[in-house]
Amino acid sequence: MKSNTAIVLLLLSVGLFYTFTNAQYQDVKKLHTLANEYQNVLENISAIIELREQLLVKYNNLSQAEIGRINKVLPDNVDTVRLALDLDGMASSYGIAIKNIQTSPGSGTDPNLIVLQDSAKVYDSSTLSFSFISNYTNFLNLLSDIETNLRIMDVKSITFLATDSGLYDYNVSVETYWLK
Repeated sequence: MKSNTAIVLLLLSVGLFYTFTNAQYQDVKKLHTLANEYQNVLENISAIIELREQLLVKYNNLSQAEIGRINKVLPDNVDTVRLALDLDGMASSYGIAIKNIQTSPGSGTDPNLIVLQDSAKVYDSSTLSFSFISNYTNFLNLLSDIETNLRIMDVKSITFLATDSGLYDYNVSVETYWLK
């Protein structure tokens, strides 16, 4: 009789474990894993806050001239008038008069160029097209100035036509960027 009771109790405990206790144990394991993930997130947030504070101290130690240079490299808005004036200033040093300045927002998103489709860009772009008449040497000097300018600009296209006077009629398209 005693051996039957022991076997029944053993079978009852195994059945109880698989019907109720095991399911609860699996839920506890999932909650423990989730708690560990939350703890990692909290540690990462603390590290990010500390890094932010360090960068803020470094930023506050920068001079106004350095901050101005940083804002010129990648401004927080598109100022096409300022950009056109900068280009005109560069061109006028070589005796070039810029004409027919046109701007168009962003070049669009080419799906073939997207590496991470889910990642959002923190910057936007604008295309600036302009034309002028000049000789080849002054054209190269202007391109050199555009290349060494603080403002980030990518030359997208250059077309030219020869004129009777030995000068060329250039059409240049550049793409510039700014933070959103």
